[in-house]
Amino acid sequence: MRVCLINPPRIQPKAWGKPNVFPPIVIASVAAVLEKKHSVNIIDAPTEGWENLLELDETKYRVGLAAETIAERIANWKPNAVVIEIPFSGWSKTAFEVAATTKKVNKNIIVVLFGLHPSSKPLDCLQNVDVDFVVVGEPENTISELMSTLEQNSDFKKIDGLGFREKKQSILTGKRSVIDDLDTLPFPARHLLPMEVYAKAVKQNPLRGEITKPYTIIITSRGCPYNCVFCSSCVVWGKKWRPRSAKNVVDEVEQVIKNFRIKQIDFSDDNMTLDRQRMMKICDLIVERNIKVEWFTPNGIRADSLDEELLSKMKKAGCKKIRIAPESGVQRIVNEVVKKNQDLRAVEKAVILCKKVGIKVGCFFVIGLIGETKQDIEETINFAYKLRSLGADTFIFSIAMPLYGTEFYEQAKQKGFLKEGFCDYALAATEPQVETPEFSAQDLQELCMKANMVNPTFTRSKVLRAIKHPVKTTKMLLKKK
Repeated sequence: MRVCLINPPRIQPKAWGKPNVFPPIVIASVAAVLEKKHSVNIIDAPTEGWENLLELDETKYRVGLAAETIAERIANWKPNAVVIEIPFSGWSKTAFEVAATTKKVNKNIIVVLFGLHPSSKPLDCLQNVDVDFVVVGEPENTISELMSTLEQNSDFKKIDGLGFREKKQSILTGKRSVIDDLDTLPFPARHLLPMEVYAKAVKQNPLRGEITKPYTIIITSRGCPYNCVFCSSCVVWGKKWRPRSAKNVVDEVEQVIKNFRIKQIDFSDDNMTLDRQRMMKICDLIVERNIKVEWFTPNGIRADSLDEELLSKMKKAGCKKIRIAPESGVQRIVNEVVKKNQDLRAVEKAVILCKKVGIKVGCFFVIGLIGETKQDIEETINFAYKLRSLGADTFIFSIAMPLYGTEFYEQAKQKGFLKEGFCDYALAATEPQVETPEFSAQDLQELCMKANMVNPTFTRSKVLRAIKHPVKTTKMLLKKK
């Protein structure tokens, strides 16, 4: 089989500026598995066309290769199947456009969707006439089995984690078991990605200021055993935490440095430090092998999994910055609303320890949850200022979005709190999509504006200018670098 994997163009809020690209590491992982038996190609549309911005409306851009270019690439490579990732429902519009483009090139090309959106809305995706199959859950084994089954013209019903149509009926097979031993997966097929473009593009984005050298993403574990109401990670990766061995992780670190001259790494796990001993072993191996690399944890790690000994090892092994996620500055909200069950005193302690050992620390907060009040949000802002005084240097306040498959979405839907006009496309913007008796969308926008000014370099005028004139603001910021 000839299989073309596509990362579709992105829909991006104008307020983010440009660009916001990163290696589609899950696509590269799927490609590495498929390469064992098939010919594989990757089109990373947002990255390859990162300078192409098409204005969709007052708040959003389409970022990436033009449909005509994608069509030409597909026609020239002549795949038997096109596999499209939709990691976020807000980007489903462009993914379906790629599916339609594929069928226009050749109606006989098999179109497969995988990722968060197809996993949370498989039956909806199968309503699209341009889609032949959807993958539900962890993708590598399902897609590999599907390609072999297509070659052999066998029974699709035997493949777990698959959705398809038969006699105009949508069929979902049994749930796919997760991959327990992640060391059995080959390293992602980065040789199929435009590796030289990522560092170039990310330098143009002031939001990613810490990345200044050739970099890549490495994921060392999958799954999350926690229950944060707004998080959709477990829809694809499940709730069972599955780590790669320390040796396997560090082997990949060495490989990306040797083969791609990588200088910086984003460890993009949801729970990299969940097993303290494994994390310490990773750090020890990096030091023992004399590996020189800078690394970050941009997705955040639990503050209560950190102590001074571990942080010191992380620092020695090249860690430059971590992010932690208090989510709220009110313990009641953390426990009862977010359902994270994390002591905020552990957050304060982690910030103090990071400053002591010399690791920068950023903090994630989410506002606009059901059960939260405006006063709670004000207290959260005050807590952020406290963390700033203790040593935290950056703060990201996000408005909670009702992502499909999350408890937050179900709460909002059942209580009638979803904003009028809510849909997949609305998720791609930065506007609030949930309003409760406690706050309006306007309230949340104003509070989010106020909250993000906790960052030392932010002012109200800068934030407003970024929202109203994102491209102009980005260029001004770049000139000051």
